[in-house]
Amino acid sequence: MINQSLLEKKWRDSTFKDNFIFSKTLELYPDLCKKTIEMILNIEIEHIEFPEREKVIEARTDSKGIRLDVYVEDNQNCFFDIEMQVTDSDNISKRMRYYQGLIDIDKLKRGQHYSELGESYIIFICPFDRFKRGRHIYTFRERCDEDNDITLDDGAVKIFLSTKGTADDVSDDIKNFLNYIESEIVADDFIQQLDNAVKSVKSNEKARLDFMTYQMALLESKLEGEEKGRAQGREEGIESVAFNMIKKGMTFDSIAELTDLSVSHLKELAEKIKNIK
Repeated sequence: MINQSLLEKKWRDSTFKDNFIFSKTLELYPDLCKKTIEMILNIEIEHIEFPEREKVIEARTDSKGIRLDVYVEDNQNCFFDIEMQVTDSDNISKRMRYYQGLIDIDKLKRGQHYSELGESYIIFICPFDRFKRGRHIYTFRERCDEDNDITLDDGAVKIFLSTKGTADDVSDDIKNFLNYIESEIVADDFIQQLDNAVKSVKSNEKARLDFMTYQMALLESKLEGEEKGRAQGREEGIESVAFNMIKKGMTFDSIAELTDLSVSHLKELAEKIKNIK
């Protein structure tokens, strides 16, 4: 049996570092999302828009789909994907590679020319130092091994931000932003705005219910897996979570926002539930 009070505590204790709070805050406050991107990349953006909330991309029915935390585009055909990556795993770099590939496939429709691919920025924010060099920021562009002065100019930029950085390699604004993620320290006006937005999200009843329902479904699926004595893979586990969320009456759109599954996939799961009944 799931302890409701533990779920309530998990919600109360959640911070901007929590994937759900992070994505929901930047989604509900696009001006803060825009400022965050401008600060990290040291650029000015005229306008951004969310083409889809918590965008889900599936290249084909038998491929691994991805759910992007914060995906926005500007008016210059550039797109930005910002992800909160709280787990330090060996495959995090390949995860970024896979994200890049699927996003490009999604952006370039059939019949379009490769030149129509805009610049892309994938940013992983990590509460750890992936490369153990003490930097706050690691920026990657394709370069020639034989001559590092030659860049591929494919328009793809990959960035890792680390809250554990110690080097003097970024602006005070970025340091304050990373310190807020790490320790909830409010050090400037922008961080104060961000903190106020986080508190507003935490007081949003719909956000709380979505969070609670997702966590409950996740725990139920974990318990079911333990009872059956078998380890579930990520895809199978997420599908089990979605299965429970459908049974609890959540809408397909809400479930799609919280999982890696498409609406069409969710409808197939709903049909399975009907057959079981």
